[in-house]
Amino acid sequence: MEALRKLPTVLTAEELLDKIFGRSSKVSGRTERERIVNKLSTISNVSKEYFSRIINSHPNYDALPGFYREMVDLIVGIEKIKRSLSSLSWANSMIQKIVSKSIAEIRRGRDAVSVYRSACGRVSSVIEDIDDDLKFLNDAKNKLREIPNLREMPTVVVAGYPNVGKSSFVSLVSTAKPEIAEYPFTTKKIFIGYTKELQIIDTPGLLDRSLAKRNAVERKAILCLKHVADAILFIIDPTETCGYPLKSQLSLLEEIKRMFGKPVLEVYSKADLHNLRDRMAFSAKNGEGIKEIMEEITKIAKKIYSQTSTFIADSGQTSTQEQHS
Repeated sequence: MEALRKLPTVLTAEELLDKIFGRSSKVSGRTERERIVNKLSTISNVSKEYFSRIINSHPNYDALPGFYREMVDLIVGIEKIKRSLSSLSWANSMIQKIVSKSIAEIRRGRDAVSVYRSACGRVSSVIEDIDDDLKFLNDAKNKLREIPNLREMPTVVVAGYPNVGKSSFVSLVSTAKPEIAEYPFTTKKIFIGYTKELQIIDTPGLLDRSLAKRNAVERKAILCLKHVADAILFIIDPTETCGYPLKSQLSLLEEIKRMFGKPVLEVYSKADLHNLRDRMAFSAKNGEGIKEIMEEITKIAKKIYSQTSTFIADSGQTSTQEQHS
């Protein structure tokens, strides 16, 4: 979703104070009193503009489509974002009150320099109070860039245990180039590739265990299976060179069928290392079976998508489109 990718960098308290007081130091006036009032007005305006820009850059998280909403909650926590944005709103409100009260005091005849110094101290304290929130929001901005921007088209989610060959398959058939290595959980993020007809999602590996015991990496895969898959390509390594027994892989397969109720194409990987062909099989090394599997999964995904497709519009709304082939 583009809104999540365009969140602005958030300054730390120290950087924000430098910005605010740096701008105010450049302000002039015909008299010292006028100059200080102008300085205070600049502090008010710079603070208000900055906080408004940060707060308004965030979407309404409760109104996001399910995939994006749950992914944001998994990666950084929606309630944490809301609390931090509320802290920024509080800080802005406090600064506006401090400035308004200070200007009023100067106009009633109080010494402008002492009022200004006191105001700057209180503004600094307010901004320092929200330093943790500013740092959290900037960290969240960086993490939310991991969330893919999905297209409205037939979508295949590739699932299976770690190191069974998911990333190798996706890199062979699509534009995605995920990291590939000979150890489990290489894929930490979600990678999206495209063919002429499909959106293909390479997910982190899953283990055969309850959802409560799954880590954040695995739960990203669950969200893709739950929300965006028209069809699932489940890859099985019958050679067990992935490090996991075939029995456990098949148990995970049954759980996925049961949990999501979506069409699943079961295929073997590493076909160059075995002769099992009771399921379709492919080899990333010699290319065996790749074309046939792609033809089959494309047919399945397009059929489901053409009947009922739930897609995520760029407006941030989820739409259900009924079509008839």
